[in-house]
Amino acid sequence: MFGGAGHQLFKEIANRRRDRKDKASSKFDKKKLLNKRHGKKLEFNSPNLRTSELERLKAGIRSNLKKDRLKDYLLFFILFLILFSSFYYFMN
Repeated sequence: MFGGAGHQLFKEIANRRRDRKDKASSKFDKKKLLNKRHGKKLEFNSPNLRTSELERLKAGIRSNLKKDRLKDYLLFFILFLILFSSFYYFMN
């Protein structure tokens, strides 16, 4: 047998690469994007909301985004404080 284990290893690597490529191509299939025609407006089957309901929905989304942004800033501040204090501790 020529190659032995090295040849088998090469085959296994090639098979794994092919499997990953097949999995990725099926996950991000470009054929699904062909349904949209250029210049044609897409229509969705969503319920029509009154303006007051729509404004309430927008306000809820904005408040959730504001809360999430505040959480992110707080987390960033805490991490920065921990990094700064650990850096200060190790330098002294």
